[in-house]
Amino acid sequence: MPRFFFDFSDGATTIDDEGTEFPNAYAARDAAVRTLPEIAIDKADLQQSRMVSVLMRDDVGRYLFTASLNLSGRWLVETA
Repeated sequence: MPRFFFDFSDGATTIDDEGTEFPNAYAARDAAVRTLPEIAIDKADLQQSRMVSVLMRDDVGRYLFTASLNLSGRWLVETA
């Protein structure tokens, strides 16, 4: 089964040295896209925008796919 690597960036880049096996590039792409909201929420200080992106590569280092997500939020009322 092919191995794919996901390098994430949220201002700092995290390089994936281990990779994960998927049946094909489409399954790997789906996993990469599903992970973006989780990372954005974990890292979010919702007083400002948070951009996270993923760069997917195969086991020979070819870049195959990229995606990004911008998460922002703000209070519409005064909070304590």
